[in-house]
Amino acid sequence: MSSLTFEVDPDTEGILSVKCELKGKGCKDSVLLSNLDFAESIFRHHPLSKATSLLVKGEWQCVRIGEAEDIIYTVTSENNQGRLDGCIYCEDDVSESDVKSIHFSMHSCQNEIKSCFVQAKEAANAKNLEALKIACNRFSITYTVRNTPEKMVTIKTKCQFKLAPINVEGLLERKCWMEKEKAGCKVLNAGLDHLINKYLTMPDAPKYNCKFIIQGDGEIAEIISTCASNKPQEQFVLMNNDYSRTTMYPPSWRKS
Repeated sequence: MSSLTFEVDPDTEGILSVKCELKGKGCKDSVLLSNLDFAESIFRHHPLSKATSLLVKGEWQCVRIGEAEDIIYTVTSENNQGRLDGCIYCEDDVSESDVKSIHFSMHSCQNEIKSCFVQAKEAANAKNLEALKIACNRFSITYTVRNTPEKMVTIKTKCQFKLAPINVEGLLERKCWMEKEKAGCKVLNAGLDHLINKYLTMPDAPKYNCKFIIQGDGEIAEIISTCASNKPQEQFVLMNNDYSRTTMYPPSWRKS
C-alpha cells in the first residue's frame, strides 16, 4: 500500500485540500476518497485537530495528515462503513489522568449503562498498566507506552440501551442509532423492528423491570429498563434463526 504525507492540520480545510489534491492527481481509490469524507465529518471543528495526526486508509493508498506523534487516529473501512481507531502514547505507565473525554468525543458510544469512556477511566486505575485498549462498535482507542508493552488490557463494550420507561418513541430513537452505527447488522435491526411492532400493536407492554436481548449478525443488543421495586425483572430474547422471521421467547409478557 503506497503512502503519502501531507503537512496540514486534519481539520475540514486540511482534509478537503488533501482530497482535492488527490483527485487532481487522478486518484481512483474510491475507498480512500470516501474515508476522507468520513474523517472530515468526524474532525470538523474538533478541538484535537491541531494536536492529532490522522491516517486515512483506502483500498491501495494511505495518507497521513498532520505531524503530531502522541495522538494518532486511523480511519479505515469495515463492512462498507468508516471506522475510527485511536492511539494515545503516554510518557510513563497508563494512568487515569491520561484518559480524557475529548479522546472519545468523536464517537457515539453503544453503551448507555456505562460508557466506553467511563470503563476506560476505571480500567486505567490499575497499577503498572502499560497498555489499555477499549473497543466500542466501530471505534477503538489504545493508551500505551512507547516501548513495546509486555501486556495489554482489552475491554470490549456491550451494546446496551437504557430506557425508563420503554416506549415506542424511545425504541424508534435507538432504531435511528442502529441504522446509522450498525447499518450492516440487518438481522439485529430486524429484531428491533419486531420489538417496535409489538409495542405498537400489543396491549399492556411492559415499561419497567424488563430486559430485551436481541441477537443477530454475531452480535447482541440489550434494552434494559429498571425501577426501584422488589418486582423481579422479566427477560425476553429475540432471535432470527432462518434470516426471515424474528421470534421472541417467551412470546408475550405476563399479565399483571
